[in-house]
Amino acid sequence: MAEVSMRTKYACMTVAAISFVMGLILELSRFEYIIYLTFYIITILAAGRWTIPNGLRGVMKVHLDINFLMTFAAFGAIIIGSPFEGAMVIFLFNIAELLEEHANMRVEKEVQSLFEIKPTTTTLLIDGKEVCVNLEDVDIGQIAVIRPGERIAVDGVIVKGSSAIDESTITGESVPVEKTVGDEVYAGTMNQNGYLEVQVTKRSADSVISKVIEYVEEARMKKAPTEKVVARFSHVYTPMVVVGAILLSLSVFLLGSSPHDALYRGLTLLVVACPCAFAISIPVTMVSAITGFMRNGVLVKGTQFVESASKSKIVAFDKTGTITEGELEVKEIEVHSNIPQEEVFSALYSLELMSEHPISQAIVQAIQDRAVQKEVTDFEIIPGMGLTGVVDGEPYTIGNRKLMVVNDIKIIEKPEDKDEFGTRVFMARGKEHLATIVLGDQIRETSKRAIDHLQALGVSTVMLTGDNRATAKAIGSQLGIDQIHYELLPKDKVRILKGLETTGKIMFVGDGVNDAPALAASDVGIAIAAISSDVAIETADVALMDSDLTKIARLIRHSKHAMRVVKQNVAAAIGIKVLLGFFAVLGLVPLWLAVGIGDMGVSLLVIANALRLAV
Repeated sequence: MAEVSMRTKYACMTVAAISFVMGLILELSRFEYIIYLTFYIITILAAGRWTIPNGLRGVMKVHLDINFLMTFAAFGAIIIGSPFEGAMVIFLFNIAELLEEHANMRVEKEVQSLFEIKPTTTTLLIDGKEVCVNLEDVDIGQIAVIRPGERIAVDGVIVKGSSAIDESTITGESVPVEKTVGDEVYAGTMNQNGYLEVQVTKRSADSVISKVIEYVEEARMKKAPTEKVVARFSHVYTPMVVVGAILLSLSVFLLGSSPHDALYRGLTLLVVACPCAFAISIPVTMVSAITGFMRNGVLVKGTQFVESASKSKIVAFDKTGTITEGELEVKEIEVHSNIPQEEVFSALYSLELMSEHPISQAIVQAIQDRAVQKEVTDFEIIPGMGLTGVVDGEPYTIGNRKLMVVNDIKIIEKPEDKDEFGTRVFMARGKEHLATIVLGDQIRETSKRAIDHLQALGVSTVMLTGDNRATAKAIGSQLGIDQIHYELLPKDKVRILKGLETTGKIMFVGDGVNDAPALAASDVGIAIAAISSDVAIETADVALMDSDLTKIARLIRHSKHAMRVVKQNVAAAIGIKVLLGFFAVLGLVPLWLAVGIGDMGVSLLVIANALRLAV
């Protein structure tokens, strides 16, 4: 329907252009007035195919808008014997409208490209056979087959194969990412060079690309506070302009001018003051900004969040899974006994291999090249404390401080150890403390640069974590974070954010279910879509499509740029119209120039300036 509508508009504008040129030629050739008037009227009717009916409906509903102003000006010009200018007014106005629609279509095409990269079918492996099915019929747990050069159709985990995946459609990063068994892949991304079998983890409607499309559509419907103010002002402004034009015409007539000149002066002011460029100045800028963010892997769910981001004074971060990777790794293993290290490591490896706990997996990964697997008997997991078992006839206990106390095992440690950050696991044989394993969460690669970039913008940084004091202080100091708050429950994070409100607009960046209250409480909640929980992504106002935290500073910087463009466009729209309005009151601006510069010219300027943000 949209294409048919545009073809119809082009046809109408073509008829209008031909009629306008014919009318001008006939007028310059001094043909009868009625002949070239006919062509000008055809121009007005063709160019105003939608403007005139909308303007008349506005009158019937006592809702005067831009369409009414143009309709009134066009027919008013004919009444006073200036059909050329009446035709020019509505012809130029509708060219500006078409150009505005093209700008919106450009943004629409960016959004539509998301639909195009989302496949509608995929190949599933069912009973050893490959079957092509619609995405709506794919269930969680099924195996999808992805060949080299194919676009991945599902969100899932690779269970067979490896390949380089182009994730630019999701993250904005053009460099392909190497993926293998156990790695996640997303619908809409491109498998470049390897055969993959992917186990589906989300239904099509819940995939990352589906959520991106949904949020972008929602974002275009939401308006920023400034945008709402302009919309409300436009509704009041238009009737004021009509009243002003009528008063001007009456004043000029009472001062001795002819009815023709008086009405012409009023019509010119009416056209000059038309709020078309002013009305589109913010919407086109905001939508262009959101499109630009989307192209760079930052999904903003509403134009109001662009405005809030530009005013952000504080960025608060969750720690685990946001500033850090959220995956434990062994930092140090200190052996306290004279027992050979290989024997300690082999017993530790064999026991931890029996557990699926994240701490056990981290320890196994750290020492697997330095240990030999041995047989384990009497293995037992003690929930919340650790595990026990027998290796080579010797009883071992591995776990936290509480487990050691329960088993009356004396821990060997220096006084300062209690204040060092990290998770500490103790290993004992019988009652003898053999070793201490220190684990820590790895700091995300982009965290330090992200903090530095934010502080360079004059934005304060805060860390909110449920972790202990020593760990929080160590990581916060290493990154140079301004404020560090630790041992917090979700409600504590909300309380602290509320306490920071007096400083200015606040962003909160998180990834977990427990971050949802803080994401909702902040002015701009940011989730890392690639790793965040579904609850966090749903609650957040902005989603980073990868884990690059430096994009937060880029979001603030580009939001500030977008608001500068808004101010530029509003200033241009108002400034030029005020200047032309002044000369129109003095009778120094012809009607066609009022539209050419005051309406069409300013609209073009505003649109061109705004579209820079979509790049």
